[in-house]
Amino acid sequence: MGVFWDVFWAVACICGLAFVGWWLFGLLLRPLPGRTVRVVLTGRDGGEELEQQVKSFIWLRGLGLLRCPIVIADAGLTPAGWELVLRLTARWPEVVLWPAEDLGELIQRG
Repeated sequence: MGVFWDVFWAVACICGLAFVGWWLFGLLLRPLPGRTVRVVLTGRDGGEELEQQVKSFIWLRGLGLLRCPIVIADAGLTPAGWELVLRLTARWPEVVLWPAEDLGELIQRG
């Protein structure tokens, strides 16, 4: 009967350590509290890479690893780029378009 309890306590300790490790790793990946952090993506020309970048950050939001808004800074978007960004902002309300020269105002708004 002593072997049973030794195995039981060994498994319980392993499970406990695995849980503590999982919990601590979760603390490393947990998003920052508050909404003072922003993801800023630069929108240039036709915005060819913007859709993939936004989808990546939306995926992180869906996993609960990211809580902050996603800002696309307009640094010379063409009309096709504007159309793409408007579709992205209409699809996901947490994505906003902001003029690059006014990013200081966005930061001050907090």
